[in-house]
Amino acid sequence: MKVDELLQELGGSDPIPALEKFNAYVEESSNAQGIINGLVLASDSCNEILNLLMTEKRTSSEVAAIFSTLSHVLINIASELREHISIGLHITRQLLHNHEAHIYRFLLPTNTNKNTKAVLRCITGMVLLGGEAANEVLVTLNWSQINISLIANRQSVKDVWDVRAWCIYMMLAFLNSTEEPHIIQQFLLKKDVLPAIFPGLIWDPCERVINVLKVMHESILLNPSISKTTKVHLFTPTTTKPLLDLYKWSGPMGKFTKSENIEELESEVANTVSNERVQIKKVLHKFMLTLCTSYKHGIVFREKEQKGQIQSNNWYVYNILSHMKTPWKISECSELMSRVLGVCPDLLKTYFPTLRTLLKPRPKKSFISIVDMISQTIACQAPWKKMETKGVSGVLACLVPNPLNQNLFKSLLESPYGQVRHCGMMLTLSILTKTKETCENIKQSHTLSVAVKEDTRRKVIASVFRALMPVSAIAHCWNIAAGIELVEQNFEEHLGDPDAAETVSVTSQLLSIAKTLTMYAELLPSQTVYKAIKPVEMLQNVRDYHDDEVGSSKVKFELQVLCLGFLADSKISQEYVVDTSLTEESLEHMEKNVLYQLIRTYAESKQHSSENGDATLMLSVTETCQSNLSSALAKTGLAAHYDGNIKFWLRHILKTNVVKLSSFLTRVIQKTVASLSQYTDMLVEIGSKATRDLNSSTIVETESVLTAIETLEIVDNEDVSQHAVSLPFSRLVFGALELLHSNPDPEYVDYFSSVMNDYLYSLSDPGVLVDILLKEESVTSSDLKAYLRCWVKKKYKQSKDNVQLSDGVGLSHIIRYLFMTHDWATVEKLLEGNKLLDVLDKADLDLVITQLLIYLCLQLNSEKTGMKELSPEKKGAKMVKKYTHLLRRLYESLSEDSDKKYAECVLQMVLEHPRILASYQPFCNKQSSVTELTQEFIDLALRKHSTFAPNTYPYFKTLVQNLQSPSSRRDGIDVYSPFAPFLSSKDTVISYEDLQNLFMICLEALCLHQPSHSTLIHEVIQLIQKTTSAKRVLSSQSAQFAIAKFLEFGSSAEKKNPQLEKIMYDFEKLLIQVMDSGKSEQLSPEDMKNLMQCQPPCAVLCCHLVKQHPPHARTLSRYFKKHQPSLPAQAPLLALLLDQEEGASAAGSAFAKLTETLRTWIITFEDEDDATRLLVPHALEKSILDVDFLGEVCQRLYKETVTAEKLPPKKILSLLPLFQKLADVEPDLSKFGLPGQHLALLQICLSCIKKTYKEKQENLKLLMELAKVTSEILPKLDGDSLRRTLSNSKLWSSFVKQVLRRGLGDVDVGPDLVNQLRDLCSVIYRKKRNSGGDKEEVLPATTLYSMIMGHTQYLSLMFNRDADWEKLKEAVVRLQLSVVECQPEVCQDAHVPVLLGAYTASMSTVDQCILMLLHRYEKEGHMSTLHPVLWGDVAVAHFGVGSQMPGFFREPTLEQILGLLDVTRLSLTCRSFDIWLPLEPTEIHAADKSLYDVRFLLPLMLYLGREKTTLSEIDYAECGAVQLGFTALTSQHKEVWSMGAALLRCLVQKMEKSSHRRLKLPWQWLVAVVSCAMEGRQRRLPALTIHFLVEASRLLSQPSHPMYQPVLNYLFLLPTFRIYFVPELYEFFSSSHVTNHREHRSFLLSNLSQGIKHVIDYKICQRSFTSTLMMGMLQAPTADIELKVQVLEVLEAMVRIHLGAVELVRNYNLLTVLPLVALPDNTAPALQPSPTTRLGHPLLMASVVQVLATLWATLMDTITRKTSMASPEDEAVQPEEEEENIGGKRKRRSSDTYSKSFKKSRKESLEDSTHKAPVERNTSTFGVEVMDATEESRGASEKPRSKMLPPLFVHEYLNCLKVLTPSILAGAPVAACSKLIYTLAEVVQYVDVMALLAMDRLKLRLIALTPKVVKQQVYNIINWDMLHQQLQEHLSDDEEVLVLGEKAKDSVQQWRNEPLSLHLNKQQELQRSRDQAEDADNEVIKECDILKETVVRLLKVLGK
Repeated sequence: MKVDELLQELGGSDPIPALEKFNAYVEESSNAQGIINGLVLASDSCNEILNLLMTEKRTSSEVAAIFSTLSHVLINIASELREHISIGLHITRQLLHNHEAHIYRFLLPTNTNKNTKAVLRCITGMVLLGGEAANEVLVTLNWSQINISLIANRQSVKDVWDVRAWCIYMMLAFLNSTEEPHIIQQFLLKKDVLPAIFPGLIWDPCERVINVLKVMHESILLNPSISKTTKVHLFTPTTTKPLLDLYKWSGPMGKFTKSENIEELESEVANTVSNERVQIKKVLHKFMLTLCTSYKHGIVFREKEQKGQIQSNNWYVYNILSHMKTPWKISECSELMSRVLGVCPDLLKTYFPTLRTLLKPRPKKSFISIVDMISQTIACQAPWKKMETKGVSGVLACLVPNPLNQNLFKSLLESPYGQVRHCGMMLTLSILTKTKETCENIKQSHTLSVAVKEDTRRKVIASVFRALMPVSAIAHCWNIAAGIELVEQNFEEHLGDPDAAETVSVTSQLLSIAKTLTMYAELLPSQTVYKAIKPVEMLQNVRDYHDDEVGSSKVKFELQVLCLGFLADSKISQEYVVDTSLTEESLEHMEKNVLYQLIRTYAESKQHSSENGDATLMLSVTETCQSNLSSALAKTGLAAHYDGNIKFWLRHILKTNVVKLSSFLTRVIQKTVASLSQYTDMLVEIGSKATRDLNSSTIVETESVLTAIETLEIVDNEDVSQHAVSLPFSRLVFGALELLHSNPDPEYVDYFSSVMNDYLYSLSDPGVLVDILLKEESVTSSDLKAYLRCWVKKKYKQSKDNVQLSDGVGLSHIIRYLFMTHDWATVEKLLEGNKLLDVLDKADLDLVITQLLIYLCLQLNSEKTGMKELSPEKKGAKMVKKYTHLLRRLYESLSEDSDKKYAECVLQMVLEHPRILASYQPFCNKQSSVTELTQEFIDLALRKHSTFAPNTYPYFKTLVQNLQSPSSRRDGIDVYSPFAPFLSSKDTVISYEDLQNLFMICLEALCLHQPSHSTLIHEVIQLIQKTTSAKRVLSSQSAQFAIAKFLEFGSSAEKKNPQLEKIMYDFEKLLIQVMDSGKSEQLSPEDMKNLMQCQPPCAVLCCHLVKQHPPHARTLSRYFKKHQPSLPAQAPLLALLLDQEEGASAAGSAFAKLTETLRTWIITFEDEDDATRLLVPHALEKSILDVDFLGEVCQRLYKETVTAEKLPPKKILSLLPLFQKLADVEPDLSKFGLPGQHLALLQICLSCIKKTYKEKQENLKLLMELAKVTSEILPKLDGDSLRRTLSNSKLWSSFVKQVLRRGLGDVDVGPDLVNQLRDLCSVIYRKKRNSGGDKEEVLPATTLYSMIMGHTQYLSLMFNRDADWEKLKEAVVRLQLSVVECQPEVCQDAHVPVLLGAYTASMSTVDQCILMLLHRYEKEGHMSTLHPVLWGDVAVAHFGVGSQMPGFFREPTLEQILGLLDVTRLSLTCRSFDIWLPLEPTEIHAADKSLYDVRFLLPLMLYLGREKTTLSEIDYAECGAVQLGFTALTSQHKEVWSMGAALLRCLVQKMEKSSHRRLKLPWQWLVAVVSCAMEGRQRRLPALTIHFLVEASRLLSQPSHPMYQPVLNYLFLLPTFRIYFVPELYEFFSSSHVTNHREHRSFLLSNLSQGIKHVIDYKICQRSFTSTLMMGMLQAPTADIELKVQVLEVLEAMVRIHLGAVELVRNYNLLTVLPLVALPDNTAPALQPSPTTRLGHPLLMASVVQVLATLWATLMDTITRKTSMASPEDEAVQPEEEEENIGGKRKRRSSDTYSKSFKKSRKESLEDSTHKAPVERNTSTFGVEVMDATEESRGASEKPRSKMLPPLFVHEYLNCLKVLTPSILAGAPVAACSKLIYTLAEVVQYVDVMALLAMDRLKLRLIALTPKVVKQQVYNIINWDMLHQQLQEHLSDDEEVLVLGEKAKDSVQQWRNEPLSLHLNKQQELQRSRDQAEDADNEVIKECDILKETVVRLLKVLGK
């Protein structure tokens, strides 16, 4: 149906059929967007369709047709026609505001599916429009009238697009509004809306379920705008259960069967459902893992530190997962449970005991699955994270949780069923693997000392193995699995059982056992495991076992690797190697030989891998075999150093005769070992003979082995293999030859020949072996003989016809062919393109490289000897190039491979070859190809392959040696390029000592005229400058030589030589670094004069030398007196000399000569600013500038900047002080045309700032300096004159415009400039009385305010939550506040939503400023129609800030308000409540972004409590109103107290109207007991009591909480509530409850620690002897660590109060008790860092440190404040007096809170609670009250009295720290160590203060506190080595030397000789760590940085 026809029909009498026809046409059309687009364009915003709804008496079907048409329009506009979004918004508003009745009616459960679908489609289209339309739907619809649950359950199998489907799509439309996160936030606040679709998902189609899960995962879980609180409220245990049921999803077809079993369906249907269930489980599992295991995106919380918490903070997640009754039956559920228990280890102790009854070993699938889930759970743990909070016990609780014990493991491993043994073995392996990981993490910990790490590791391992079975039990399992031992199994019992476990293959069992044995071997002491196992038999069992299962070969390989590991680590006795009884026939005896087993395993593994392609595992097996063989041979004297790599003998054992050749090689080794001495003598004789024979047939020269041995000095029992002495070839050759002579088997001969063919390449002198093999023709093959003859001099080359190159041969054969024929053309064809890698076998790469290198060496030697008969002229050089070309191509080809180790192998072998090093000649006119290749490889090693960087060091030494030769200084020689890689690489191998030697050689041997020489010198200087520090510095001799060369360079410098200027500049910086006071003192006056004559001038160096040695100033001053200083170069030096005492007169004379030069510099504004500016203050001080000149400069500067409005001169900052001088000399500046000193300066600064911004000159330094000058000027100006001058000046308006235009986007300078603008506005716009005659302002305040509010960046700035913009945002708000306070008429109603959108209701400085501004708006009457109850993004969305249609007319919904409140944050706010905070926001208080602003919350809660709101009484009580109301009763301000009382009154009123009697009674009683206790009087309640009431209010909503009954019983059973007593002190402290006694005590301690805040709180505790109870519990042996930590928190709260600190120290010996608590008595001293160190629990020690630090801070606060009392009101009123005054008589104390035995009289109580200072002098005990340090002069009122702490207390406090320090530094967390060291520094500093205050009076009492003695004692008790080890990665070089102290001298030589790469990489790591420290997630780096700062501070305090 065409659009024109539709519009025509709509105007007729019956338009509905046309609409229905149009709807059908759109639904069937493939171009629906085009049809809708035509309709939108042709119609009047679809008003023709909307008007149809205005007709009365429309039937339901007619209205449904209209809604269907509109839904098509909306959906198409939202998807493809976004340009018509305004029309969609118009339709949305019309439907929601004019026709909402139809919507509610069609969404009733009684309506038809057709009608309901029409409305749902329409709403979905509205939401898809996004933005304002979606927000309109959320806000306008009354969701409480819509029964979403019933709608979501209306499902039809026949109709895919049923009601439920459209209901789901509507909700997904909300969730897909990712660009407007506030819409998703508001939607999720609608209770029970989204969860309504969860129950039916199990029957929904697969695609729909996946879509729902994916959208929820991305839009809710991964959405950073959705808070964790919202997620917790959404995904409750009830709502999440249907999601967990999706693991058993059965789809629409399963709804008919009413079963979750797929097997009950038909086969085809079952397969479809099964496949779709797999897809759903994959998406669901990802969703559930994020929900339940992600700290960032899920609902799981990080485990709190164990401080006696009553319940786990992850019970919510546990309740969700408790719906999975048998999670182990589904693999995904098992993984989910394991992962959750991994991130919530606090739930282990709750969940695992529930499995106790199920852990009865049986061969069932269910049991195996349970054990597998337990293994997986342990694998997910991170036990090492428990170390700091729970110690070793916490670690073990994660490794071996209850009920895992030795009995369980015994039943598992001794089971007759292989399945049970296998799962038990896997569980054991999981525990051991996690134990190893835990030990490694503890070892890498930055918070523990080495001794503590080792002690902890031993404890953990010992405890774990106490729970596991011994090694013999594991070995027994191996024997059973391998068939060595038999067990009886009753298979008949489980036949036919569907739950019977599947059989586990033998290889899988053996593999798990082998892995477990490996872990045993790694964790247990050496050789403990090998006493119970037989590695050789195990290896034989594995190799002989055959399994036909798929993948068994891979498992077998892995098993062989593990068995070989056992073999390598076990002690193999020598008789296993030396066994002369082995013969060829005794194969059975050979099977038991270790060597034979290793050789055969190697060969068979290589054979099997080549057939099956298991290259990786094969490589592991072969490498392990080879390593074990080499180790075994080395023990018998056949070390690889003498006898070569055994790999040459192993690689040629062929697969056809593995047994035979393995046996032969074994007998060769046995024969060689038996005749080792004989063969060694033979080789020594051969070597010496070859050296004496000058006409030897070898090509390569050989050193005499005999001579080397004779000259070698070897200590007794020293391993000679470490010395560089080698034999000509391996002694195995003689053993093989002897066996071959006795049995010349052809297979043996071929094998031996193949080995020798490869072995020749590994020899540095193969000629000796060649001669011997040529003589043994009977035992060598013909091919080998022909090859060997090529090594003989006379037959070096053979014809191509004699040597054939077969097809398909490897690269080794091709290179061999090239060596024998020199036929490069043939070889080049075979290797062109990518064919090189095709012919290369990577397993033989080392052979190919050694082959190329030996051929290369032969050619190099032939060139050197010049034997023309062997190699024609230039032929050898050509072959050298070919060989080097092949090596280069090998590296390039292999470097393109993903595995870089092969390319690195080429690099390593080339650089390590001695002949390559010998041929390295870098400083030749024409470099050889070997040198070029070497230079390339050196560069590659240093740039890309840092592992092999040490291999380049010999080449550097060669470079340095060659640099000293005269040949290196010839013209045209590039000396820099060879050194460049060593100087520029961060992985350089040279040391500082090497660099210093190179520096000296360069200065001595090189000249600056050659470019390469000067470049090398410059690079060396730069590298020395970069690496010089406190650890590495030039020696005194080198420094003197360097400064001599510096003088030489400076005296002979050429003019305008840029390269030389750069060198001299860096050279000067280097000398500044190395010239200390001692070296500077050695300089003579002549040297100083020469420095003055250097070009370019080195004034900075001269300044440094003068500072180091002030007498040099006299020499330089005299020089300046004779020679006029050169400006600006020598201006800094002259300025320094003018400030020196020595030579000041001479410098002044020289300075007087510069008057004209300085005047010229000042008056020349257009020149650049330079160092001459340093002389301007001296010129003003010495008055060498006359008044006329000053007036001229100031007048010109004013005219150019203010009048002419030119850009500020570049010297502006240097010229501003001239105004002050001019004003001092001539106060009246009017004759110079200046308005006044300060006013002129202000105008200049404002003009310069304006002009700089206007011209877009981003000169941050200039702007900041001008802003600073302006800030200094403003307080000195008169307000009236400033107002008259600027208010009518164009300067003011232009300045404001430029600052606002650029400042609101400038985060660097913007805050300062905006603050200046604020200060100026506060003066200019301030209204004066009788100011009616003022002239009209150029820039009225209303205009200025409009400019701010209308700024293009204002909204983005105000809504920006980034911390970097906080400062600028605060400045802008303060500017607004200043303008509003001056002229309130600038306020408008439209401004309030913007301010609310920027507000976050916190106590941050910005929010407090916004609240003050909102308060001013409210006072001015701009909130009469607007309730400020929304804030942040929700306010922006609700009020439509920046949109086309502001939402002022909409009333905020309760869901919006409650959704913004975070109950956890509100509780924290109540705990941190400031009793002195006034209700009216008139000033800024302490900033804390984590807290709510109570001044905003109190009116908000009253708004929620008013009668007009529909908020239910229980919601009002639980939203935080009760907590806030009780908390406000502690305020010192009457207004705040009244607001709190009003909140409680609102609660009572709401409860009175409630019909739920059982619900309202507890809340009413809670308020009533407090009201009755106050008896109508307005009393400020103590924080201790209020905290109890707040906790009680929270418990009212938690009936299952263990503290619910005891707390509420106390409140409800008493007639009145005792305000001034500790509630239930003795009842909870001495709880007799069977199960919850610990929770009762913990609740009491938590109430005390958080409730004691003020003096009155302490006095309440004091009257109940709480301190005595706490000190007793602290020392009780039955109290565990967690309770002791809570007690220490209570003590910390007490010592925060001065009175508590005094009493606890004086009456309870706190300083004596704390060390006893922190340090255990049974500590073994052998494992500690020192014999006297004792270690305690980390968390306990941290708490003790916190108490001590708080104690010191409190007492120090008493001597810095005027009064020691927290508040006069608290001291004036005693709790006893308050108790008596209530009701006019004293109340009888309740027996449950106050025992009769503890009663005291009022007089005694007053005496005990009143303490006066100072303490009497004759008292026998010391006190800590404040002492008056000027007691003797009390009558002298003219001086203030100095206060100090008693010396005896300081001494005792210091002793306490001394006792604790070693243990705390060794075992406490890093934060505690930092606090302790900080406190030590504070105490040491105070000792210095005490010494100054009492120098003449208390000398006898202060002898023990002599600062020198105290500092030395503190320095001695600290283990600086441990701190250095802990902080080494975070310390710079200077800091490291500072920490090491005197011990640093012992390491100087080591630091100088270590590679500089360590220093360079450390600098990068330090910078990276600083960058990472800015990340909030990296707490370890932050804590270590804090510790470093405190350590450095302490060292400075100690004078170290």
